[in-house]
Amino acid sequence: MVDGNYTSIPWLRGIFSDLGSVLFPIRCVHCGRGGDWLCRDCAAKLSPLGPHLCRRCGRPSSPHELFAASGSSDRCPECRSREFHFRSARAAFAFEGPARSLVHRLKYSGQRRLDYMAELACNQADLTPRSKVVTLTHVPLHSSKLLSRGYNQAGLYARALSRSLGIPMQDLLCKHHQTSAQKQLGFEGRRSNLEGSITLKKGVRLTSAARRVMLVDDVYTTGCTASECARVLKEGLGVEVDVLAFARTVKRLSLTADAEWVKNNTQPQWEGST
Repeated sequence: MVDGNYTSIPWLRGIFSDLGSVLFPIRCVHCGRGGDWLCRDCAAKLSPLGPHLCRRCGRPSSPHELFAASGSSDRCPECRSREFHFRSARAAFAFEGPARSLVHRLKYSGQRRLDYMAELACNQADLTPRSKVVTLTHVPLHSSKLLSRGYNQAGLYARALSRSLGIPMQDLLCKHHQTSAQKQLGFEGRRSNLEGSITLKKGVRLTSAARRVMLVDDVYTTGCTASECARVLKEGLGVEVDVLAFARTVKRLSLTADAEWVKNNTQPQWEGST
């Protein structure tokens, strides 16, 4: 007898999945052609970040630019004057073109199959933690936005990464009051806007022996949200925090400068690319 939830029966779930694929074939989210979430041509247009990245915020920067600014390759000009509570941030792709289309489909069109995005990200260098003694968590969403959207896109992406990387995931954070839209705010405005809005979930404890947490988000913009989440995790759980995003906003000049440096420079690769 069927219990009313067909998804609990594997063979029946498979039939509905196959039927859905026939009635509603997958189309490229960027150009609309059929075949996959990104067609071959659009997937080739993704802009991977690297190989030369700021060790702190993950911004693409040539070794020459980093060293010339202060005689150090630890921080880029963008984050040198900013206080971050996370140890490092990395993203797979520049937030433009097909990557932007994937994220927008996730955020605004109800796309919930994130294994494809996780697979794309995990194929990029420097995104897989070298140690498995780590727990994944994600940037929280306020209950009002969760109610209107129906899901937390960062949480879905974190679960997909958890499956791909074989790393446990926990919901550790909550956002207990709504904040103003961040889009038009600068770095200091975003930081002030977020103050006091994010806390640990009541009674939460790490279920593993991990003393490191990978904070997952769909897009890294200025790092303000990630930094506030990291501060709460560090103060509440005593853990080191690294940030892992699918995409990152970058200036086109940064990507061009990095490509030109790799093309023209004959010195050994910068050690910070690892």
